[in-house]
Amino acid sequence: MKRIRTALIVMVILIAATLGIYFTASYFSNKNSEKEAEEAEKLIIFDFDENASTNLKIHNESGDYEMQYSQSDGWTMIGETDFEVNANTAVNICTAMSSLTATKIIEDSDTAKYGFDSSIDLTITANGTDYTLHVGDSTPTNESFYVMKEGSDSIYLIDYSTGAILCATKDSLKSQYIADYNSNEVVHFALWKGSETDENILFSMNKDENNKWHMEKPYTDDSVHSSDINTFINDAIRDKIYNFIAEDCQESDYEKYGFDDPQFVFEISTADKYTKVIFGDYTNNDTEMYGLFTETGQVVTFYKNTVTVLGYDTSDMMNKYIFCKNLEEISSVSITLPEGSAELEINETDSQYTFNGNEIDISDEDINKAFFNFFDSFNNTYFESVDRDAKPSGDAEVTVEYTLSDGTVTKLEYIPVPGEDSNTYWTIKDGEYTGFIVRKKVIANISSAYEALEDAVK
Repeated sequence: MKRIRTALIVMVILIAATLGIYFTASYFSNKNSEKEAEEAEKLIIFDFDENASTNLKIHNESGDYEMQYSQSDGWTMIGETDFEVNANTAVNICTAMSSLTATKIIEDSDTAKYGFDSSIDLTITANGTDYTLHVGDSTPTNESFYVMKEGSDSIYLIDYSTGAILCATKDSLKSQYIADYNSNEVVHFALWKGSETDENILFSMNKDENNKWHMEKPYTDDSVHSSDINTFINDAIRDKIYNFIAEDCQESDYEKYGFDDPQFVFEISTADKYTKVIFGDYTNNDTEMYGLFTETGQVVTFYKNTVTVLGYDTSDMMNKYIFCKNLEEISSVSITLPEGSAELEINETDSQYTFNGNEIDISDEDINKAFFNFFDSFNNTYFESVDRDAKPSGDAEVTVEYTLSDGTVTKLEYIPVPGEDSNTYWTIKDGEYTGFIVRKKVIANISSAYEALEDAVK
C-alpha cells in the first residue's frame, strides 16, 4: 500500500513538472513569436491598396514628373514631355510600393554614403494619403537597393528587382515600343526601303471612314487583306526599343547615326497621334540599329533583326489576285491564247453561259466542271513577286478582257519576260505595267484549262 502511495506521489510530481515545462516553453515561445512579429512589422515599409492610387510624383536626376490615373485614360503624364510616356511604369511602381517590405534595416545615420543625397523620390497618393519613398543606390553586389520612407530615419534594404522598378529614371518613363497604340485606332502606316521617295515606297496604307483598308502607293488597290494588315499593325505596335541613346537630335547630327541615308523609314498614325521612325546605321558592335523618333528627337537602338515591320514587302499588303470578280459582276470575257481564243458570255442570274457562241449545258457534269475550271484559271490569276523597275517590252502571249455588268472594261496582258531561263511574265493592266510578276505555271494553267473546255464541248 505504501508503494502505491509513493508511486502516485511521484506521478503527480512528474505531471506537474511536465506541465511546468510546457507552460514555461509555451510562454517563451509566445514571447519569441511576438518578438518575431514585431521584427517583421518593422520591415514593412508600406501597405496600402494599389488600386486606390490616383497620383504619382517622381523626382529624378532629370527633373520632376507627375502622372495621374483616370478610369477612362489610365495613367497619363501631366504636362508636356519630350518623349512618349510608358504608362506601365506607373502601374509597376504602384504595385511595388503598395506592399513594400524590407529584407533588412541598417543602423546608420550617414545617409549620404547610400546615395540619398541624389535620391529618386516617389510619392503616391492613394485614398487621399501620400506615401513617399526615397530610392538610393544599389548595393555594391547589386543584390539590393537602399531606400528610406518619408518621416523615418531608418535605412532599409529591399531586393534588387523591386528596387530596379522603383528606380524611376527618365529613360524608364519612356515608352519601350515603336508605337504604343491600340491596333484598332490605327488609320495609316507606310514603309520606305531607303529615304522617303516614291521609288522607295514599299507600301502606304489608309483606312477609310468605313474601316476599310486600301493601298495608295505604290499601287492604288482596295482589294487588300485586312487580316494581313491587322497582323502587321500588331507587329508594329509591339516592336520594342532596345536602348535609349540621345535626346533632341538635330539634322546636323543625322550623319553620325546614318539618318541622312536611312535604311528604312516607317510612319504610323491614329486620328490624333503620329509617329515616324528613321532607321539608320548599325552601331559599332553591329548588333543594334540606330533609330530616330522624328517627333521627339529621341535616338534609340533596336536589336538586330528583331524589328518585324522591316521584314514586310509590298506583296504582303495586297490581295495577290491580279483581277478577280464574281460571276454576277461579269457580262462577258474575251481571252486570247496561243492555242486560240475564247469568248464567254455570262448571265449568272439565269445561270446561262456561252463559250464561243455556243450555250454551255451546265447539267452535263464534265462540261460544267471544264467551264468553271477555265473561268477560275484566268479569274484567280495571282502574282508571284513585284518588280516596279522593270521596263516591259514585246507582245502579250495571253490577254484577258473583262466587260462588267456596269459596262466597265478591264484588259489584262501577260508579256513573257525575255531570257533563256525565264519562266515569268510581266502583267499589264489597261495599258499600264502593274509591277506584278506572274509565274509561267499560272499562264500554262489557263492554256490547259482552255483545251480541256474545248474537248468537253466537242
